[in-house]
Amino acid sequence: MNTKETIIQEIEEITEPLLTEILDFVRFLKVKQLQEEIENQQDLEDARVSLAEAKEKGTISLKDFKQELGL
Repeated sequence: MNTKETIIQEIEEITEPLLTEILDFVRFLKVKQLQEEIENQQDLEDARVSLAEAKEKGTISLKDFKQELGL
């Protein structure tokens, strides 16, 4: 039995109030995953911009690079 089937089997055996909590939790996890994906995309875009700037301007100090990245 795979994970999805096991979850469905467990869900079939619980009460409605607990189902409501589970639904809230699943929705929370979906939003969290979406936020993480957005943050990862932004980090990737920031890195691309920094790389393009470094290529355009030449090398920069590690200190300046970290400052631009907010580290």
